[in-house]
Order: sequence, then C-alpha cells, then structure tokens
Amino acid sequence: MLYRALPILMIVMLLAGCTKERQQMRQALSGKPPVIAGSLEGDWLVADLNGGGAPGPPMRLKFDGGDHGTSRVSGSSGCNRFQARWQQDGAKLALTMGAVTMRACEPGPTEIEGRFLALLPAITDVTYTQAGEAILTAPDGRRMLLKRPPAPAQP
Repeated sequence: MLYRALPILMIVMLLAGCTKERQQMRQALSGKPPVIAGSLEGDWLVADLNGGGAPGPPMRLKFDGGDHGTSRVSGSSGCNRFQARWQQDGAKLALTMGAVTMRACEPGPTEIEGRFLALLPAITDVTYTQAGEAILTAPDGRRMLLKRPPAPAQP
C-alpha cells in the first residue's frame, strides 16, 4: 500500500517546494512592481508624512538591531526625542512607543510632530522601493516614506 502512496507524496512535496517560484511568477505576470526585501536597521530621514512632503524640521529615526524582541528605534520627531521598540517579520512591522521628551516647541512643528508620533505605533507594514526607500503603512492608509540620509562629504 505504501508503494502506491509514495509517488503521490513525492508529487505533493515537489509542488509544495515550488510555491515560492509560483508566487514570483504570479507577481511578475500581475504587472505590479515586485516587493523588495530589506531591513530597517540603520539611520533614516522622514521624506514624506501622509503625502504632505518632507516635514520640517527634519525627523530622524535610527533602528538598532538586537535579539528577538529587544530591537530599539530612537530619533528626533522634529522638536522632541523619542524611543520605541520595533520588530520586523518580513513585511510586518510592530512599533511599541516608549519615551518621548516634552520640550516646548513652535506650534507648526508641534502639530506635525503629533501626527508623526501618533502614526508610529499604528504602523503594521513595511515595503521597500527599488531606490532603497522604506514605506511604513498603517491599516487606515496613513504612511511614512523613509530615505537614508546622504553620505557625509569626503575631504
């Protein structure tokens, strides 16, 4: 009996191994741009916040790697500084806010900073562009575009 089931089992195993290739083929035939994998580790600048362009003053993020569940992100939200924990699993992203300083800031930057800080813990997805930018997205459609800072000028 086992000898009859063996060919079927081998076919099922072969088909299961081709799943990634089939997904890539479907993606290529769909006409949609490919999903580019990446990592958030390192320094980033906010280049766009919810389609409103680059906020000013500059907002910076630094994603530090660590053991599972201990990765930290810190940076400047325009006027204040913040810390959070982050965890990335493929395209899924979780940010858990920690501390934020409470400096007195100008009204314009304070409003933009508030939108930025409210968006961070709502983000659930990350995708990457071919240019190496990261797009962080919340389920309600809010998003943030991150770019790597320019390299320092060489003397």
